Amino acid sequence: MSELNVCGIICEYNPFHIGHEYQLAEAKKQTSADYMIVVMSGNFVQRGEPAVFDKWARAEMALKCGADMVLELPSVYALSSAEYFAAGAVDILNKTGVVTHISFGSESFEGEEGAIRLQKIADETINGPCVDKESLEKGCSFASASRNSAITMPNDILATEYLRALRRLGAEMKVVPVKRIGSGHTGEKSAMFIRKLLCEGEVNRATELMPQEAAEIIQREIDMGKGPVFLNEFDKIILADLRRLGTDGLKNSPFVSEGLEYKIYKAACENGTVEGVIRECTSKRYTSSRIRRIILSSSLGIARENLCKKVPYIRLLGMRRDCGALMEKLKSCARVPVITSKAKFIKQTDSYDGDLAKEFLKIENNAADLYSLAFSGANSRLGATEMTHPLVFV
Repeated sequence: MSELNVCGIICEYNPFHIGHEYQLAEAKKQTSADYMIVVMSGNFVQRGEPAVFDKWARAEMALKCGADMVLELPSVYALSSAEYFAAGAVDILNKTGVVTHISFGSESFEGEEGAIRLQKIADETINGPCVDKESLEKGCSFASASRNSAITMPNDILATEYLRALRRLGAEMKVVPVKRIGSGHTGEKSAMFIRKLLCEGEVNRATELMPQEAAEIIQREIDMGKGPVFLNEFDKIILADLRRLGTDGLKNSPFVSEGLEYKIYKAACENGTVEGVIRECTSKRYTSSRIRRIILSSSLGIARENLCKKVPYIRLLGMRRDCGALMEKLKSCARVPVITSKAKFIKQTDSYDGDLAKEFLKIENNAADLYSLAFSGANSRLGATEMTHPLVFV
């Protein structure tokens, strides 16, 4: 089989907007890629929130707007800090055995020179950012206490985590940072701003900031009662989970330390909304994102030890129909099983990390079942659909 140029991108597409379309096109141009593979968070994302639309709809958006194949980032990593988020996603790209380049958006770095500068910064802190212990002692969060003065912007920080993960794995991918366009991480063309518009019911204004193909998918999902989805729609379910788990159940959740389980449990008993719990537990030491990730991880059954595991499979969410050569090469080069049918895989799994794979896939079942309960249509709130949901083909 002839050599393929394959570029990998790590994303959430929450939701997919014009800046994402630009990044895909620019990365493909700069790498001369034959194919673009994206590793995308599932139904819950790194901020500790549900994605505004489910992973199948977002995978379809990506495929119609420039991606050739979409792989799932397991919830164990998607609902995690930048370090573990990056480590899981890079591990997947590496284990495909086909990805030759990795590209990502950056506020401050671009091109070959930018890649070299980023790599130098990452290498100088290969075991993670330098932590100012004095700031920690004063009550600052770990994130605030570990900021490198050369790296302060969100995508740049995540980029250094990707590069550290690449170095630790010994992965040989060419690094291609793409300079972000638009108004920045929280500006009026960002995913965050689009989510705000959707939350306020300003669907038309939101879709104006998206490629037409993505806007049409969003409107279809809304018409079907399948979004937009926000954290407050899970209030009763999550509060019930937190109260049921108690302190013993909460203390094994990722990122719980220093008796934080007692504070979360007390807040869950004294508040009638998840937002109230988050507000009560947030401090200089513990960011709201960390509290949200703990809460959702607890509800989904993600344990602390899961974070230390390597990705046991590659799960396909969707692909373009004209990517037969890419799929053929993936199947022959992948270093772990490639899942195209979840139900079939679970029945047949008896090899590489089979028990761990089943554990991770059970968490994805939990995520899908919880997520569907936010849909407005009764027929859309069915459970156990994760096992049989078809791949997305465009």
